[in-house]
Amino acid sequence: MSNEKTGNAIGASRALQPSESNSPDFVPDKIPFDAPHGPPISLDPAHPVIHAAVPSRIKAVRIAQYGGSEQLKYEDVPVPEIGPGQVLAKVRYAGVNPVDWKTREGYMKQTRAAIFPLTLGLDFAGEIVIGGSTSGSFRTGERVFGFGEGTYAEFTAAAVADIVAIPEKMEFAVAAALPTSGLTALQAIRDYVQPKPGTRVLIHGAAGAVGSFATQIAKLWGAQVIGTASGEDIVYLRSLGHVQVVDYKHERFETVGQVDAVLDLIGGETAARSYAIVKKGGVMVSTVGAANAELAARAGIRSVNIAQERSAADLSELAGFVERGEVKPRIGEVFRLEQAREAQDASQQGRAKGKILLKVA
Repeated sequence: MSNEKTGNAIGASRALQPSESNSPDFVPDKIPFDAPHGPPISLDPAHPVIHAAVPSRIKAVRIAQYGGSEQLKYEDVPVPEIGPGQVLAKVRYAGVNPVDWKTREGYMKQTRAAIFPLTLGLDFAGEIVIGGSTSGSFRTGERVFGFGEGTYAEFTAAAVADIVAIPEKMEFAVAAALPTSGLTALQAIRDYVQPKPGTRVLIHGAAGAVGSFATQIAKLWGAQVIGTASGEDIVYLRSLGHVQVVDYKHERFETVGQVDAVLDLIGGETAARSYAIVKKGGVMVSTVGAANAELAARAGIRSVNIAQERSAADLSELAGFVERGEVKPRIGEVFRLEQAREAQDASQQGRAKGKILLKVA
């Protein structure tokens, strides 16, 4: 991929202001998709099936070096190439995650060194436009969501193992809010907290992008959820019903008594104080690397640091929850693609009220 100098600094424009866009209940209007499904994707890489005209150059947000959000450039770039087991998808919405700005800052370079220029973004919802070899049962024009390679772009290459079909009545924006946040929450609750009816679970950061999913999933499986929050996030958690809310700015969470499990999405002192309130034999689960085996052993509990794992089956399970109305993503602010700098700043500065999205097309 060439390293053109055609980019412009981004972030000068204002965020989209759709009606009630900052409300926890906001769901952007459904983007109509009236084109019929095309023929099955060709398995011959030399003769891919193309659903729609694909330009040779597209718009994307990239970085040429590690640094602050000023490194994000809105550029003309070559359309991504696809390999075996991949499809090319037109991106309708892209999710903005903390890992995006952590990658930009260079925090991930010890485990995942960047090759510059780098298009950021992992999550997306859109539709398939080109399929290569071994592309499975996906069809051209099919609406899909999941993970791609650089989704802050008009088109992304995505492995067929990392995407699933969007349910018929689900909006692109809702689907784009699911992958990283939803899978992190689902895997943390299902695989590590493992709640049963009556299990008491304390969730730190219960109203955030991951926390809002975790709260609803734990409730769905019968847990008694206690969530820490402040300000308008308290209103959101109470709107879910049957959630005990701790305003961490005015009260200590230790007052809730013993719990069976803690899901820590915050880290630091909050995590360190949590071991004391977990019952013997309970579990401390952290998504931010704050689980400490020594502290857990002293408290007579288990502790585990987890990282979200890509899973098409889990994406489908999560979509099923949403389709049945059992879980509702909390969608926060929606930015245009060229506003990626503002979107990442909102995430990095902790100003997000739910899942931040980029509207691409």
